[in-house]
Amino acid sequence: MTKGSSPATAPADRTLTTTRVFDAPRELVFKAWTDPKQFARWFPPDGFTAAACELDVRPGGSLRFDMKGADPSLGPDFYEKVFPGRGVYREVVANERLVFTFEAVTEEGASPLTMLMTVTFEDEGRKTKLTIHHTADTAEGYEELLKSGATEGLRQSLDKLGALLERKGPDTTASVTGRTLTLTRIFDAPRELVWKAYTDPAHIVKWSFAKDWESPFAETDVRPGGKFRIGMRPVDHSEEGFSFEGTYREVTKPERIVQVLGDDRIMTTTFEDQRGKTKLTLTIEMAKGEEQERTGWTQIVENLAAHVASLSVSR
Repeated sequence: MTKGSSPATAPADRTLTTTRVFDAPRELVFKAWTDPKQFARWFPPDGFTAAACELDVRPGGSLRFDMKGADPSLGPDFYEKVFPGRGVYREVVANERLVFTFEAVTEEGASPLTMLMTVTFEDEGRKTKLTIHHTADTAEGYEELLKSGATEGLRQSLDKLGALLERKGPDTTASVTGRTLTLTRIFDAPRELVWKAYTDPAHIVKWSFAKDWESPFAETDVRPGGKFRIGMRPVDHSEEGFSFEGTYREVTKPERIVQVLGDDRIMTTTFEDQRGKTKLTLTIEMAKGEEQERTGWTQIVENLAAHVASLSVSR
């Protein structure tokens, strides 16, 4: 592949394009492509497992993915054989785009297939449109790519990705005692990062809203007696919206925040370090019906989790 070429300019006779829509936010889809543990679970096609998976997701970072035939029905040419794959990341735009070279061995003793892979992630409402371009170095290489079963193999891989994402449903637990709602979520990120995402206005506007809503602005003065104000309005701007506001009563960084809301309700959030991960517990007095409060706040915490995941990938 000539430096600087892309699927938009590469001849059609050597580019394979695949599109799939997943019922998951693109932060989670992007994480499944960049987290080695998740990538290893879905990327191998049927009958194969990951013998090695190392992803250094940054421009210039290396990629290693070795597949091993795990199903005896694959036959002696593939069963228990390891097929190495190597690559280098050229572009990494968190939650939007990955471009990397990939050189894969498809049969023992065969010359490796070399290609440039471009993966884009686009919002479609609350879903994600994934587009993958495989561009071979030559037209002959493209023919070899098709003969190797790349189209079917990728279909199987993406089916497994879809199943993985379906199992990645809300990980936030919610319980109600009287008029108090408590939500708990484990974040695969250090406590300082979760604290920053929770308190920094530049981050708050990326997650502090329920389904079909958005936060156009956020203002925080994170200290006892300091005020906070977060704008809320429908995504379609069908109404003016309102401000979620109040005062910080207690601030113990990075462990605990107690906020007094504008209607005098109390909201308490704790951040517990769990060996590099963070357990967040949010307790709030409910003002509306239990189902509405539980659903809305769960969506907000899940949005926070997706945003923190994107920050963890881009660090």
